[in-house]
Amino acid sequence: MKKILFLFIPVLLLNACIGIESTIQFNRDGSGRLSMAYKVSQYLKDLGSDSGKSIPLPVSVETFQRTAAAIDGLKVNKVSQREDEENVYIDAVLTFERVDSVNDLGQDMGLSLTLENDKATFTQLIYPGLGDEEISPDSLQMMETFFKGYELKFIVEAPDSIRSHSLGDLSQDGKSVTYRVTIPELLQSKEKVVLQVSW
Repeated sequence: MKKILFLFIPVLLLNACIGIESTIQFNRDGSGRLSMAYKVSQYLKDLGSDSGKSIPLPVSVETFQRTAAAIDGLKVNKVSQREDEENVYIDAVLTFERVDSVNDLGQDMGLSLTLENDKATFTQLIYPGLGDEEISPDSLQMMETFFKGYELKFIVEAPDSIRSHSLGDLSQDGKSVTYRVTIPELLQSKEKVVLQVSW
């Protein structure tokens, strides 16, 4: 089964220019909505999940529809695609009916939602970290040049006041967290980069 891997992207980050904005909104019962807007450089268009070479982003309406059909409780509300000379742009909105729908979507990419008693926790593995690997100064300079202008932005909106969050900035009303990071910043992290939000 082909899956949308738009939130877990380390392989793609090493090979392509990409920018992502993701907003996930939760209701008290674990249902909710996921909105995405992202761009992928044109030279990767033919390496999408439809091509068999499987970059971890869908680059067609059909891929979104197949993913939704494969996961119970997941629905594609809207998806659009446009292009220019440099990039392919995708905008999509998906809704999910239950906790299991979120976990099925994210089981291969470190994305999960748990509801226990009166506490909900959303966890998203954004980057697995370098560990013991080192980035050379030349590689770092290349990343700064190659990924210039490409940013990742993740927003989590909760139905109640957020109790704790591991990354990002809390909104004034205390019900959403926004985490922004550039690709060079992310790729230099030695430790896992995990966004966890509890409410």
